[in-house]
Amino acid sequence: MMKIRKAQFTDSEALAALCITVWIDTYCSEGIEAAHANYVLDEYTAKNLKQRIVNSTVLVAEVKGSPIGLAILNGKLGEIETLYVLSRFKGLGAGKALVDELKKHTNLELYLTCWEGNEPALQFYKRIGFMETGETFFELDGKKIRNVALACS
Repeated sequence: MMKIRKAQFTDSEALAALCITVWIDTYCSEGIEAAHANYVLDEYTAKNLKQRIVNSTVLVAEVKGSPIGLAILNGKLGEIETLYVLSRFKGLGAGKALVDELKKHTNLELYLTCWEGNEPALQFYKRIGFMETGETFFELDGKKIRNVALACS
């Protein structure tokens, strides 16, 4: 049975590993370039996750006491900064459950950005009520990567 709960400091190592796993599975379709490795190893550390737990709303989806997904919300802006579910657990409703719980943590319209090449995620967001609102760009190693902006009230 899946459970959604607030993240604790003791989750930080497992959540860092989860983030790295999902990020590499999603964005490294042609292998792991040095820029990819540097980004995930700098961005997704236990220390950084602890900071996010203090400064943001961080929720964990777990099965049998182990994290299978997480969501990070900047409640002051309504921005879902991260929504990751391990690939082998997709389809269990963890993503939707995390978004539904995030809605309880802000009165603002939720919004996010998603890489244009992540078609399964874009379909998921549209299926649960997000609508395309524009585009943004993520820069990695001097390359601009197009992201789709989405929002849901």
